[in-house]
Amino acid sequence: MRPLPLYLLLQQRQSRQASYRRRPMQRFKQTGLILGILTTLALSIGLILAAWAYAGVTADLPPVTRLLTLLNPDDGLLLQPTRLYDRTGQTLLLSLHEPGAERGYLVFDPQKPNHFSPYLIQATIGSEEPGFWLSPGFSWQHLTEPEPLTIAEQLVDQLLLTGELRSSQRALRMRLLAAQVTSRFGRAQVLEWYLNSAYYGRLSYGAESGARLYLGKSAADLSLAEAVLLAAARQAPALNPIDAPQAALDLQITILQKIQDFGWVDQEQANQARRTPPVLRSPQPAQPQLAPAYTALVLDQLARRFSRERLELGGLHVITSLDLDLQTQLVCTLQLQLARLEGREPALTDQDCPTRRLLPALPTGFHPLLSAGLQGSAALIEPANGQVLAFAGDSTSLREGASAAGHAPGTLLTPFLAVSAFARGFGPASLVWDIPGQLAPDQDRLTHPNGKYAGPLRLRQALANDTLAPLEQLLEQIGPANVWRLSEPVGLTGLAESAAPERMLDQGGAVRLLDLAQAYATLANLGSRVGQRPTSGARLEPVTILSIVDDQGRRVLEPGPAESQLVLSAPLAYLVHQVISDEPARWLSLGYPNLLEIGRPTGAKLGQTAGGSQVWAVGYTPQRLAITWLGLPANAGAETRLDPRAAAGLWHAIIQSATRDLPVANWTAPTGVSEMEVCSPSGLLPTQACPTVVSELFLDGNEPTGPDTLYQTFQINRESGRLATIFTPANLMEERTYLVLPEEAQKWGQLAGLPVPPQDYDRIQPPLTLPDVQFSDPAQFTVVRGKVILRGTAAGNAFTYYSLQTGEGLNPPVWLPVGAPSDKAVEDGVLGMWDTGQLNGLYAIRLQVVRGDQRLETAILQVTVDNQAPLARIVAPLAGQSMPFESGSVKFQVDASDSVGLQRVDFIVDGILTGSRAAAPDSLAWPPLRGQHLLKVVATDLAGNSSEAQAEFEVK
Repeated sequence: MRPLPLYLLLQQRQSRQASYRRRPMQRFKQTGLILGILTTLALSIGLILAAWAYAGVTADLPPVTRLLTLLNPDDGLLLQPTRLYDRTGQTLLLSLHEPGAERGYLVFDPQKPNHFSPYLIQATIGSEEPGFWLSPGFSWQHLTEPEPLTIAEQLVDQLLLTGELRSSQRALRMRLLAAQVTSRFGRAQVLEWYLNSAYYGRLSYGAESGARLYLGKSAADLSLAEAVLLAAARQAPALNPIDAPQAALDLQITILQKIQDFGWVDQEQANQARRTPPVLRSPQPAQPQLAPAYTALVLDQLARRFSRERLELGGLHVITSLDLDLQTQLVCTLQLQLARLEGREPALTDQDCPTRRLLPALPTGFHPLLSAGLQGSAALIEPANGQVLAFAGDSTSLREGASAAGHAPGTLLTPFLAVSAFARGFGPASLVWDIPGQLAPDQDRLTHPNGKYAGPLRLRQALANDTLAPLEQLLEQIGPANVWRLSEPVGLTGLAESAAPERMLDQGGAVRLLDLAQAYATLANLGSRVGQRPTSGARLEPVTILSIVDDQGRRVLEPGPAESQLVLSAPLAYLVHQVISDEPARWLSLGYPNLLEIGRPTGAKLGQTAGGSQVWAVGYTPQRLAITWLGLPANAGAETRLDPRAAAGLWHAIIQSATRDLPVANWTAPTGVSEMEVCSPSGLLPTQACPTVVSELFLDGNEPTGPDTLYQTFQINRESGRLATIFTPANLMEERTYLVLPEEAQKWGQLAGLPVPPQDYDRIQPPLTLPDVQFSDPAQFTVVRGKVILRGTAAGNAFTYYSLQTGEGLNPPVWLPVGAPSDKAVEDGVLGMWDTGQLNGLYAIRLQVVRGDQRLETAILQVTVDNQAPLARIVAPLAGQSMPFESGSVKFQVDASDSVGLQRVDFIVDGILTGSRAAAPDSLAWPPLRGQHLLKVVATDLAGNSSEAQAEFEVK
């Protein structure tokens, strides 16, 4: 191989050295390129994020030009206070401003007429923002501070960002708008707008309104002392010269000293202001207000929709649901009834109060209630659309009330107890008992002052007549917490958390009048709650607002149908409605005719609390619902009582007046409700012994399947008065029907003087038992079922054959064979088998032996056949129910019955026998365990028939 030339070797060496020198530079360039790319990327991402953040801050940012519309000197929307009108839009109910403090617009320019006092401008700037004339409109140092700090920030915070929740983003939006307003319109215009919209306390917006309210003059004519005092009111509106005069004067001195320190006023001017305190205007008497309680309710709903600050700022035009004529009639009728109860008769004419003619006379024997403090309230609504047509707060005979507190509802709650009961399988026909020993002693004395108890009742009768004992027993049986929680969807909230929910039917609790009205309207609407929501997600409330036009001329709320929410099934609601609309059912306590009858279909109910300190009446047609309340003061004394008929009379007049020109309407039973005849009061299927058969309503599937067992017919030996047997001579037998009472009701039966069915059988001796012709099993008078093995003896001398027969009753007219005659003698063995599968009731069994000489020897046995399984239903807990864990116990409640008699009821929890009951009550207290459980109840009757019910539940 030839060696390379020298110059080529040198060239290669130089090339390698150059390559070594270039590598660091290339690496540096590559690193720089990467860093450049990363920096560019970071800047791009930063710009994107900044743009995204800016877009978020400026999204839907209101235009600053909106201030021109809001504060236009000629027709600015915020220069008008919020106003409420009746449903026609013609009658002003309320204007949110103080009397004599109307809003007005002044200008900043001192060269124009109606300009602000220069002292007010100095005092405002000195107390709010001393550097105002150099300010860009916002504070650089506090960009994310939620509270406004500059005058421009306060302006846009109050007028442009109303309703936005305070946050860092809102703070940035506020300062961005403040900068825009200052830049576009100038500081003088910003100050002018601020002074014309700032809040000075007591509903005064704008310096002109504040000056006229506190000082009785225009804000153009203020002296230094007066201007500083008004600026002090702006600093602390709650410490204004009317509500806190000394605090206002103290703040005035502080602000005066501040502007003196700035050199804006000299020493002499400041001393003169200190020596001459402003002359304050006397507070103006409040203007007479229409429907004060109603307007307070509207304002409350508006404040939750807009906030109280936005509402008072002004510019809202609100059309309410109030019918002014109905309101006038309701108030005058309420006050007239209160006056009559106090023993006075105001000089009202039919022209003043036409409804007065509809007020019925006070109850017979009524004595005037001379106690000061008697109050009443009332409301009238349309159930179908939830609109409140008239509403009077807690009023006296001389003054309409401006508020309506919650009151103890008492027995006005019983229909909602019925809702829970009917949902658990009870019905209007269910048997309940008004008997001694069911109430606490104090309740018993109030409920049964004469010691008279109604005994067995249908639940319909107890609900219609407020028979408290069975209703409280039903409340305990279902569980107060269960009942009152199920009442919450109709609007009755807070009852389950009250101090004594188990006593709610006679005392305790506080429910607002309109909440009760809306709950009853749910029944009138067959389960639908109708109303409006003040805010998104809030519960439906009675409708008081029909339309709202805001400060931009936009309709915030359009007239239209109210929202409807189904909270009860239509069949369930109809069943409760049908009970409280049953006029004959009320006759037991109210007589006929009575004040709850108005000549058209009506659901109506009276209510009262223990001691008669509060009474209610509520009732509805499909088109109108009226509710009334009357209450005594707390110091009225135990001897003073209100008669519920006083509230009923007031209700009668209001509902008659409100429905006079409306067509008669009624309700139609929905699908899911059935009707059938039952025995009253047991609610079971009629038997021949049942004295009263009525037609009753049931939810489909809840109809009774067993016969009435309350009334039973017995065959009696009329001479001995004992139960007849097959050995009693026929000429001494007679049938008597008795009301057969359970053990817990027998004391009531004694008080009521009811005859008691005999327990012992007739002592007439049966024929001598023949040793060769007799029964050994079953025993005399026992209860049997199914296939009965008949044992005994059929034998003896000259035995030919024997036969078995059965017949229904004590003296059977017909005897039917049991099997074929047998020619085989039996000694203490099986005589035959009697299939009773299709039989029930009293039967006789006859054994006859025929001997060779044609002699006939007989033995007779009397038994009761029972092939019907007992009825068993779990009342509590409900299937799928979640129950709170408590240190005490969970109460299991069962409704069990049998036509002949129950032997026992067994309670089995998770497969373990927990307890048994041989007699009423069919309830058991169980120590709770957390988790899912299965309760099985087995009811067994005297014949050995059994039935069971089960329910899964959870303890949390």
